This record gives sequence, structure tokens and C-alpha cells, in this order.
Amino acid sequence: MDENQEASQEDPDSPFRGPDSKKLDQLSRQGSLSVFRDVDMEDLVADAEQQLASEPKYTSKTLDVPAVIVTSEISPWSKSGGLALVTASLALELAGRGRRTMAISPMYDNFANCNYIASKKIWLFHDEHEVKYYHLWQPLEAEGSKGVDYVFVDHPCYHRPGGLYYNAQEGVEYADNLFRFALFTLAALEAPCCVAPGGAAYGERVMFIANDWQSALLPVYLTHRMRPLHRFHQSRCIFIVHNFGYQGIYPCNKLVPNPAGTLPIIMKNVDIYDFGLNDTGAYEHMIYQYPDWERSYDGDDGNVWNLTKGAVLTCDRLLTVSEGYASEMKTSEGGFRLDELVKQKEFFLGGILNGIDVVTWNPRTDPHLITQYDLSSLADGKAACKGQLQERVGLQVDESVVLVSFVGRLTEQKGVDLILQAIEWMMQDTGNDVTGHIQVLMMGNGDEVYVRGLEDAARRYPGRFSGMSFDPAVEHLMYAGSDFLLMPSRYEPCGLPQMCAQRYGTVPIVTLCGGLKDSVVVDPPDEATGFGILPLAFDKFKEVVYKACDTYFHKRDEFEAMQCRGFATDFSWCARIDECAIIPAKIGSSLASDRFTVRRRLEA
Repeated sequence: MDENQEASQEDPDSPFRGPDSKKLDQLSRQGSLSVFRDVDMEDLVADAEQQLASEPKYTSKTLDVPAVIVTSEISPWSKSGGLALVTASLALELAGRGRRTMAISPMYDNFANCNYIASKKIWLFHDEHEVKYYHLWQPLEAEGSKGVDYVFVDHPCYHRPGGLYYNAQEGVEYADNLFRFALFTLAALEAPCCVAPGGAAYGERVMFIANDWQSALLPVYLTHRMRPLHRFHQSRCIFIVHNFGYQGIYPCNKLVPNPAGTLPIIMKNVDIYDFGLNDTGAYEHMIYQYPDWERSYDGDDGNVWNLTKGAVLTCDRLLTVSEGYASEMKTSEGGFRLDELVKQKEFFLGGILNGIDVVTWNPRTDPHLITQYDLSSLADGKAACKGQLQERVGLQVDESVVLVSFVGRLTEQKGVDLILQAIEWMMQDTGNDVTGHIQVLMMGNGDEVYVRGLEDAARRYPGRFSGMSFDPAVEHLMYAGSDFLLMPSRYEPCGLPQMCAQRYGTVPIVTLCGGLKDSVVVDPPDEATGFGILPLAFDKFKEVVYKACDTYFHKRDEFEAMQCRGFATDFSWCARIDECAIIPAKIGSSLASDRFTVRRRLEA
């Protein structure tokens, strides 16, 4: 817990008030999952209901301000990672609380049931480009909810046979990504006025929520293109950082072959006018200059366009996906060269731990499982799912071993190199009753070197190690059938797998960074829901993995108590998400005088 979080527990008006965690500190395993020391589940449920009943009902102060979520991907239509899941959940949560909500994203394919609703010509890169808007309405059943307007921006540049951002076969970013997402951002800015779902446009008084570098130009355009034209003066923009390591960086200049000689020529790549801007302030907000030692070639002035820098300096609120990561963004290690700018915006900086879709991720109703289970049937349910998982992924069906899993991108950031380095150690039986009795499942896509590493480990340890590409159905089964989930990330803004794992009674082993330390309790032991690695080094990684597996084999009561505490933790989106999201009660009021409260509320 960072110091902002600690202070906020004593100060209810703190702008960084942390979430109230549901801690079942009285739960302790006594040989049966249905028997607890001092308290049973009926008492816990009754206490929770009494607490909720005694709390004042929350009423948003800004429900009359529509929300426009701008995202490069949104589930289930487009997905490359957690961003799609988070934005989909955010749209449903805001609409479910009575706010008119639009979620806008590129139309990468001919999405089913979407209807043409409008078109708009946009000036960009010294030319006019026509975009078309397609609309899909999703009603919600909850009383008082508004439903979600899904709007998709269509243009030929979004229709690619590969991935959303990269050529899938070559792993190379599309050369026109800067144009693609600048066009998308401008189209998203125009959508509240030119798109009229149900015959009523949202208008120019809206709350834009832009997500990551692909939407980072939105607050820049709002500041330097729209407001000078006396448009959107009553709108505000929240910029949410999901991963600060990806900032949307593009060179101002480029090298081209010289037909008259051997030395290449330095030519302009992109200038401020290409963006459709002519404001000196916009240039200063977006330009970044690398130091001499980081420049690529002789004559390189080091100037690049950094879209995220522009968003940080022009947004009205800067949010990230956990309080821990908000703190890390202010450090040289976690700020990725922008830490000083983040410090300048500290008053407007906040961290809100993401939630998960607790309907989709629910072991009580999950259709992917051979048997559904709740807290009272946790042991039997997980045992059945463990056998189902082992059979599904080609592991030897054996209830007596400990099953350790990983799901995520196969990259250095995720600590995949550490896991692969430790495989031989985990597989060797050295007489300690731990190593040699471990099975490992690793699932994901990513860097070729790690893909080959998974293939090599599977050949060396058949029936004991399984490596596979990402499979959403197996992901559900993995959370249910595994004993531990590995997340030795070098940095992790939020992370969702550790939340899903705990909801299914799987104990996470995580690096204590970012959102991992905010969502996994490792201390004190009688409140722990997982194991923490700090510092992240190979020997420390092995030490913590050994401790976790030893707890599974030889301290079973402790392990099962951790399972129960994690299973009972509420990882749904906070009920006061409108306060988190963060616009003043009067949207035209001074942002500098507004303080916002971040609070997670328990939901029965």
C-alpha cells in the first residue's frame, strides 16, 4: 500500500482515498472448507448486507453529462489485450449507473448487427478523408440504466488482414499507424455531434475518456483544434494510462536513400501541420527530444512526436489503472522519460484499480467448467477442474501434484524469461518433496524467442509441462484447475489475471509492483491471498515459488485459508465509479478547485 493510500484511509476527503477492501480476516481453514474459525459464511454475508444497508446511497452528481469512451479496442469486437476488457466493462458500469454512454472504436471488420448512422469528412495530413459511423445499441436490464451506444469508425485504413496494430506475420507495426489513430481520434471528437443515436446527438457537453496512446491525441485536439474554434468548451477529457511503456512515439525526420551519393538524406517525416494543427503550443506539448546518446544517426536532432506526452500535458484528468502504478509513473523507472511531467500533473493524477466482469468470471456459473462450485464446494470443484484442465492441455492427470500456470503476453515485461529459466529446477526431484512434483502450464502469444522456449520445454518434459497459444476457453479452465498463477512481471499497471485467479480460488504468486500489490494481499499472513516477490531476481523468484509450493504440500490449512480469502474478495468495479471518473459537479467549473474521491464499495 503506498503512502497516498495509507493517508487516505484517515482522510475521507483525500483525492487519493483508497478502496475499502473486503478482508475476511476471520476466515481460517480447519480441515474443511465449510468450517471456519469464529465465523461462518452466513454471518459474513449478514455482516456485509448490514454494512451496505447502513451506508448512504450514492447518487452521481454528474449523470446529466454523457460519457464518450474512446478506445482502440473493445471486447468482444476487437481485442489484443486487457484494454478491450477494461473499456467494455467501464462502458457497462457507467451506463448501468444511469449515465448516457457511448463507446467508440475503429471498425476493423464488418461487425455483425451494426447499422450505418452517419459520415463525416475530416482534414488530416493535408487531405480530406471521409469516415463512416456504424452504431449498435445494447440495452441493459438494470433499473435506471441507460444502455450503451457502441459506435464504430469505418475507413479503409482499419481493414487489415493482420493484427490491430501490427502485421501479425512479421510482427512489425503498420507504417501508417500515426495516420490511422489520428484519424480515429478526430472522428471520435466529432461523433458526439454528428452521430445521433435514437435521434438525439450527445452534443458538445460531454466527458471524453481517452485510453492509452492510440487515443492520446484527443485531449491535444480538444485543446488546440476544437476550443480555438469555440467548440467543446464545456467538455472535459480524462486520459487513462493502461501501460506507460507504450507512448506512441514517431520520428519527426527520417533517412531516405540518396540517388546522387552513398550518404542518405534526412527528410521531414511528420510535422505539426500534418496533424491538422498550426499552434505553437501544440508543437511544444507533443515534441520530445532524445539526448545525444540515444539518437539513431549522424545529424539526428533527436526530435520525435510523443503522443502520450501531449495527452499528459493537455488532459483535464490523468488516471491510471491502479494507485500503485500512479506512484510508479512518478519515478524514473516507471515514468519512461515522462516522470517529471507526471509530477507536474500530480494534483490531477489518480489511480483506480480496474475491476473484472464478475458475471463472466464466476465459478458458480461458468459454462466452461466440468463442475461449477462456490466457497462451500471449493475443494471438490477445483479438484474436478484440475483433472479436466490436465487432460485438456496434455498434462498427466494427477491430483497429487501442484499445478502452476501462467497466462499473458510472452514478453520480458511479464517475466517469462524467469519462468523458463526455472523450469528445469521445478522439474527436478531433489528429495525435498516439492520440486519434481510440479506441473507447469504456460499460455500466451508473443516474442518468438519465448514461443520457442515453450516448445522446447514441452519436448523436454512431456506430460509435466504444457505450452500453448492463448485460448479463451482454456483460460477459464486454467483459473479453475490451477493451484497457483505466476505473474513475475517487471512492471504491471494493473493486471486482471490475478483477480480472476483469486475469484476461482487459485493463489497468485506476483511481483509486488503496480496493480499487483494493490490487488494481492501478502502481509500480514492471516490476511494473505497470495505470495509476493520483491525484489524481482531469479533467486528470489525461486525462493517464493518454493515457499508457495511447500505451503501447498506441507501447510495445507494455510494454503486453503488463502484460497478462501481470495475467493471471497470483491473484484467488481467500484460502485462510485462516477466519482472516480471524475468530472466536477458543475462541468464548467474550475478543474483546479475540484477534488475527487476514489473509493471501492463492497457489493453483495
